[in-house]
Amino acid sequence: MSFSKEQKQGILTESYKLPCCRRSFLVRILLSKGEIRDGRIVIRTDGEESAAALLPFLSEAFGKTAAVTTPAGGGRGRELSFSSPSAERLLLGNSEEILYYPSLRCQGCRGAFFAGIFFAAGRVSDPKKQFCLEFSFGNRTKMMNSFFAETGLSPKYTERRGEKILYFKDSASIEDFFALAGMNRTAFLFMNFKIENEFRNNANRVTNCETNNIQKAVTAGAGQIAKIEELERRGLLSRLPEELDRTARLRLAYRDLSLYQLSQKFVPPITKSGLSHRLSKIVKTADELLAERK
Repeated sequence: MSFSKEQKQGILTESYKLPCCRRSFLVRILLSKGEIRDGRIVIRTDGEESAAALLPFLSEAFGKTAAVTTPAGGGRGRELSFSSPSAERLLLGNSEEILYYPSLRCQGCRGAFFAGIFFAAGRVSDPKKQFCLEFSFGNRTKMMNSFFAETGLSPKYTERRGEKILYFKDSASIEDFFALAGMNRTAFLFMNFKIENEFRNNANRVTNCETNNIQKAVTAGAGQIAKIEELERRGLLSRLPEELDRTARLRLAYRDLSLYQLSQKFVPPITKSGLSHRLSKIVKTADELLAERK
């Protein structure tokens, strides 16, 4: 079962205790995926389980037992069809007014309404792979875009194979939507994966920075040793000032030590920055001495 379908199955286990909440859930499904066909109301669902789960909602709201059929094109989807003048009036009426009626009911209606939006028209990716929540509303896309905007959500728009899509790809908007829908478990899943990704990215940045610093130190150290060896080979090492001569000989004696470890070999020990400064002076002086011999 896909991640998206798992979340929809979770909605079906939700117990909407009040009739107004159950109606809010069903109305959103009807407005998203319902149509009038040959005098009957037809609701498209994504499968047999979803269709079966909606039967008691339809029976309670409209007093009808819907027929469950396979669409003409086949596939896993199922269609619910029934006759209901009141459902027909909903589809033919002012859908924009219907959109806002849940706010006038109990507190649970709003969550049920948003849950119905996702159940009917939503798809969500597995957060382990990517963050993407998208909706397909057909000719109601513009109306739903305005509705989302008024609730503080700002979806983006695209078309895919002729299908109009509203979508979110930022974790914050996805979390907010599922929180509005009362789907807190799903919201927390995205929140947790976002935190994990941020932690992993920060860890990678630190590791990369440390690796770069180590590489720079290794390269610099190799260059310093090469200069000192060249001075020694040409008999110029003793021409360095006393403290630089001592530093150069310690560097040759302890090639594998870090700057800090090498700085502790001095008597008395010197600072790491002080040692780095001396080594830089050795390289500069070596260049000058070697240039004189050319």
